[in-house]
Amino acid sequence: MKLETRKAEDRDLPAIKRLTDEYLAQDYYSMEELAACIHGERNLFYVVTDKDRNSEVVSYFYAFLAGLNEALAIMHVKEKPEALRKYGGDALMGVYKLSSTETAYQRHGICTSFVRGLEPVLRARGAKMILATAMRSPEQKVPMKKIFHDTGFTPIAEIHRPWEELTLYCPYCNRHHCICDAVFYVKSLEDENDGE
Repeated sequence: MKLETRKAEDRDLPAIKRLTDEYLAQDYYSMEELAACIHGERNLFYVVTDKDRNSEVVSYFYAFLAGLNEALAIMHVKEKPEALRKYGGDALMGVYKLSSTETAYQRHGICTSFVRGLEPVLRARGAKMILATAMRSPEQKVPMKKIFHDTGFTPIAEIHRPWEELTLYCPYCNRHHCICDAVFYVKSLEDENDGE
């Protein structure tokens, strides 16, 4: 296993789509939507390849910058959580949107290193916080819980069925309109002396 990380390119789209469909939800993103995600100044989209497998994409990570109101809408959060009420709608936020890793490469620290590496990049670009929603299955399992805990994120709210209106197949609840809930996590990027 010889892993390398690089920015995603158009040639990676079929592999990114496969990983999304297989490990997150069937048709959560179209090829056109994924192509839009890997481009643009505010987007951070990286892939991990394995040189031992002809540099095949085995994991990816997507985050972006947005104003708070826009970020909440994209994250399917209908009401601003109490912990974010001090920020105006245009306050710049970093958003950890999604990642996916092949089973054989899970539990090797790939996602954790991505999340840790995200912090200085987003801080340098002026983000006040990193926001993330983590799926919670009907069995109350939150696959991202340990990673977010280990990287200093705090849960601030529970979001009831944020993906229910989307038509896609969820492998966790086995439905075409996902009934999984989400836990809303945040990590402040502001120095304590910055004030409000």
